[in-house]
Amino acid sequence: MRDRVVVKRLVVMGLMLLLGQPMLGQAGYFEELLAKVKHGDAQTLESLRDKARKGDVLVQSALGIMYRAGNGVTQDYKEALHWLKLAAEQQNGAAQAALGAMYARGEGVLQDYREAAHWLIKAAEEGVAEAQADLGVAYAKGQGVVQNHGAAVEWYQKAAEQGHAGAQFNLGFAYYYGTGVTKNYHRALHWYQRAAEQGNSNAQLNLGLMYAKGYGTAQDAAVALSWFLKAAQQHHPQAQTNLGISYRDGWGVAKDLLQAHMWFNLASAGGYERARPFLEQVTAQLSAVEVEEAQRQARLWRQKHGGKVEWSSGM
Repeated sequence: MRDRVVVKRLVVMGLMLLLGQPMLGQAGYFEELLAKVKHGDAQTLESLRDKARKGDVLVQSALGIMYRAGNGVTQDYKEALHWLKLAAEQQNGAAQAALGAMYARGEGVLQDYREAAHWLIKAAEEGVAEAQADLGVAYAKGQGVVQNHGAAVEWYQKAAEQGHAGAQFNLGFAYYYGTGVTKNYHRALHWYQRAAEQGNSNAQLNLGLMYAKGYGTAQDAAVALSWFLKAAQQHHPQAQTNLGISYRDGWGVAKDLLQAHMWFNLASAGGYERARPFLEQVTAQLSAVEVEEAQRQARLWRQKHGGKVEWSSGM
């Protein structure tokens, strides 16, 4: 969610959102079928399609989610929309959530926030965490509904209490800035922590910043750096920049311009323009041999941690 917003979230609900809804049940059955489809069992896929054509709402929803995410099948938005609409019209919450997300993002259809909100509201009221989180974003941005930050917080809260990391981050963000709720650093810290522990890199960054500044908690450089590192390892360039600054200045760690150069280099290569002046500044303080070594370390880091991962800087 980006704007903190509806960050790019491929609804890798996969089948998992579907299977996570108690009312749908039969989780083991569908997991077994999905495993067969993933292994190229055309007969199983055709069997699922046959059940869906005969009106099995669970299978319709499962197929729609699978085709949307390309989970076990070739991604096909047209096919996904077909099955999701059939299931959504039969009050299937998982299908309604996925359908709403597709309209919000313009996946296979013209982007239509009103239609998105229509389906998200239905799914959110049935308790689908993904829909509650997305509906919160819709209210925060006024997309398809009248902008209402208080309502956004209410939906974030519902999804956050179900363990939705994105909603937990959004809720922490709302408490940090006092958007739709009274500003409360302690509550912000709590929800950032919950999301950070689930691997949300934005929450890891912001949690690190709160420990660095001593907001809602005692100032603790070591803890701040540990969270910056977790986010940086997920290719979050702002966290990488913060690590670079820490090594440049010797804040919480021994001063190390080679490490600073490496982190600024990684952040800059990740498209974070604010890192470039820092990179140039540190480069000017190093010898050509030292710069070459720092660049070697950056290459080794990329080899170990893989390619670029998408990130967003908050609401």
